[in-house]
Amino acid sequence: MSRLIRRKYPWLLLTLSAAFIKQQSCICINRMMKSGLLESFLLFSGGDRHLQQIPDYTSPPLPIALDATPKLYRSDEVIQEARDLDAAGNCTVTGGNRCQIPFPVAEPSPVGVIFYCGALVDPRGYSPLASILNQRYGLPVVIPIFASDVAFAFGTCDTGRLDMAKAEFPEVEKWILAGHSLGGTAAMADMWSRWNEMDESAAGLVLFASDVIQGLGCGDTDFAGTELPMAHVRGSNDRILNRTRSVLNEAYDSNATFKEDIYGANHGSFGAYNDSARFEVLGQVDGELLIPSEVVWDIEAATIANVAARTGVSLTFPDPTWTSESSSMDDSDSKDDEDTSESSEESSESSSSSSSEPSEESRTLPDDKDAAGPNEDSSSERTVLAVTVGVLSSVIALGVLF
Repeated sequence: MSRLIRRKYPWLLLTLSAAFIKQQSCICINRMMKSGLLESFLLFSGGDRHLQQIPDYTSPPLPIALDATPKLYRSDEVIQEARDLDAAGNCTVTGGNRCQIPFPVAEPSPVGVIFYCGALVDPRGYSPLASILNQRYGLPVVIPIFASDVAFAFGTCDTGRLDMAKAEFPEVEKWILAGHSLGGTAAMADMWSRWNEMDESAAGLVLFASDVIQGLGCGDTDFAGTELPMAHVRGSNDRILNRTRSVLNEAYDSNATFKEDIYGANHGSFGAYNDSARFEVLGQVDGELLIPSEVVWDIEAATIANVAARTGVSLTFPDPTWTSESSSMDDSDSKDDEDTSESSEESSESSSSSSSEPSEESRTLPDDKDAAGPNEDSSSERTVLAVTVGVLSSVIALGVLF
């Protein structure tokens, strides 16, 4: 019978074979989606790209994230409108349809930050981080809004979001491109594109629970051998990131990469979003979070500030290790050691005077190159060192291992 069918009806066998292959392909895709491999599938799935199945789901922001979001963008309708604009290709540099959440600062800064969100995460889930960068480091931040909350698409080697950020904050000279998870892939792709175009405004790259990935249709992405200011950060309890791949891909990091492994952090702790439904929808199972998320956000912000301080421009954000109380106390103790016979009133005056003078010097880099003279480089180094020491001191105090 089988020989008869093969001989008289070969087209029937071909049809049945094609149907079987299609059925097995659909089963394979569904299994991948349900086993927490959405991001890997989006990055590495073979065959027809139209087979990608992105769920109608996004992880909502926590209340603390909404509180840190600019008032206009707390509305779900406003965020959805921006998603729809991006889906229709109507996000523009001019005209106000920039599809992003801006976080301005009181005093203009020469360095700004673009933060690309993780896959299927509401962009407001990263507002607490943006708020810290605003208030503690004086850095303006832009969080792009993408259709379906997916920042990266195959073959899109430049999202164009840097140009929209420039239009939002035209006073910014240098931009740090940072991203979490799949958002890190988008940040990396944009940076690679601008690096090859020699766009010096793209001045730093920070990857959180992400890595430099090859095979994205954008050429061989490789920052090795360059001095691009970078940071590469992972959480010790991250069960979503492919750690083996991430470690191997460190070979593509620049020579100026600051690497951190935050003990006790998991994948979701880099943002402030509710990830409780991601197992049911995506099959993702994250590790246990052993430290407060606020600690992770502090380290994230300090890491970005470290990269910002290495862009070669003058910054005015404060030294995170400096406080007026500690400065005054240290100066008073030093004065007492030098001359114990002086009166307490004279010692207090001397302490007040000495504490006020170095504070401005240590917190502000020179704006005028000629005025800075031969000490300009050392001043910049002190600022970088201050930020780095601030990160290390807070990390050590909280039991975080690098």
